[in-house]
Amino acid sequence: MTELQARPAAALLSTGTSRSYVGNADFHRCFCDLLDSAESEVIDYVIPETRPDEHDKHILRAYGNAGRRGITLRTLIAPEHLHLVQSTWDPEFDMRDFLTRFPHVRLTASVHGPFTVVDRKKVLLNLPDPWDAAEYTTSVVVEDEALAGHLVASFERLWAESEGTQEALLSGWFGR
Repeated sequence: MTELQARPAAALLSTGTSRSYVGNADFHRCFCDLLDSAESEVIDYVIPETRPDEHDKHILRAYGNAGRRGITLRTLIAPEHLHLVQSTWDPEFDMRDFLTRFPHVRLTASVHGPFTVVDRKKVLLNLPDPWDAAEYTTSVVVEDEALAGHLVASFERLWAESEGTQEALLSGWFGR
């Protein structure tokens, strides 16, 4: 019988500080605070909550305010989640027109492990409620430039890959 080898230690990427929030309302407030505090850039690899609520308009306003302040905004969302964006605004609004007017929002084939990175140093991670996946009830903001850089690199690759697929993904969504 061979002797069991020692398990190698995990490679630590970095350490940072974190703040956590509990509850759907505080998830929205935390997210708005991050958008309001952005100084240069917000990237969002997003799975929206599965239903609109009274807090969504605050997030949309915070996004709009950030854009008007000159903050670079980029969002990747999967076609399967477009109905959530649409229902937040107005069920009759034109999705193709929206994506044309807002080129900082792109479609990607799917979203796994959503995250938001603000100014390449703050990372927002959300966990769905264990009893109701329609709501995010635990949010963690990690201030860690190494973690942010790792996620930004992934986002940049996904962003580049999404450039040539938008129309096909959108057409597929309309054809559903």
